[in-house]
Amino acid sequence: MRHIFLTFFLTGLFFAANAQEFKARVRVDASAVRGSNKQIFKTLEKSIENFINQRRWSDKHFQDYEKIKLDIVLNIKSYNVKNNEINGELYFRSYRPVYKSDYETLLLNLIEKDFSFKYREFEKLDFNIELYDNNLTSTLAFYAYVALGHDFDSFKENAGRPFYEKAEIIQNNAEQNGIKGWEKDHKNNSKGDLIELLLDPNSNYYHKAIYTYHRWGLDQMADNVELGKRNIISAINYLQKLKDTNRRSDYLIKIFFDAKADELVQIFSAGPPVSLAFAVNKLRNLAPNYEFKWAEIQKNYQKNTYHNSFNRRMPPGQLK
Repeated sequence: MRHIFLTFFLTGLFFAANAQEFKARVRVDASAVRGSNKQIFKTLEKSIENFINQRRWSDKHFQDYEKIKLDIVLNIKSYNVKNNEINGELYFRSYRPVYKSDYETLLLNLIEKDFSFKYREFEKLDFNIELYDNNLTSTLAFYAYVALGHDFDSFKENAGRPFYEKAEIIQNNAEQNGIKGWEKDHKNNSKGDLIELLLDPNSNYYHKAIYTYHRWGLDQMADNVELGKRNIISAINYLQKLKDTNRRSDYLIKIFFDAKADELVQIFSAGPPVSLAFAVNKLRNLAPNYEFKWAEIQKNYQKNTYHNSFNRRMPPGQLK
């Protein structure tokens, strides 16, 4: 249970029976749309925010400080007034607090480049997990459950599975209605592919990586930076095992590094080196598209090491 683990971090925990799970910030950018009533997009923005924040997504109880923070951005490319169809890009990000710090780590960074749905101003955003109604609410609900799954996974190994199973129900309903982007085609990194991979027993190393990286990596760094970094390398090793044992794992590995690449640069650019060359080689093998990031690690570490060594050699009062 997520909150059993939160009590390890926080004292005086009192559960609020009706507290929702998310604290979402929503932005709808319609700057690319011309010659239309822009107020509809402000209404849509508020409707999405209420849909996420005011709905109960589980039977778990969240205090306000426990709520999962989300950033949802919808960049609208086109709006057909005649049939109320909107097309754009959807960005969905979720965050997790890190023990003994005010730092929030990016847990998910999902992007849907071709996202279409129909919307009439002031219409209620309805959702029933058992029935497909429209692509907007189904997509938001799907990603909400994926975010819950990752959040719970990060506190307890495999604790997110019940939420992935709910996301699969949404995916199945949408796929049965022939909606683009929901199929399990093993080609286009669809929502169907994502949930199939998350529930695949052969993806267990991914869930181990999520848990180890956050619970035994980031959460340990306030007390022992070196231990935390070593455990983060263990999480990277789990991803290598995932790659070695699951030939379809590339999508999950991409999702991991889309969220963590910048953070890994910060973690490994300074402080105890803890097998830095080994870690960078693993990163290059797992995510070669982020080679420029991994090169930055070596550059920054060498720079910081030289600077610290130079400072130690300089007599007192000589530094400017």
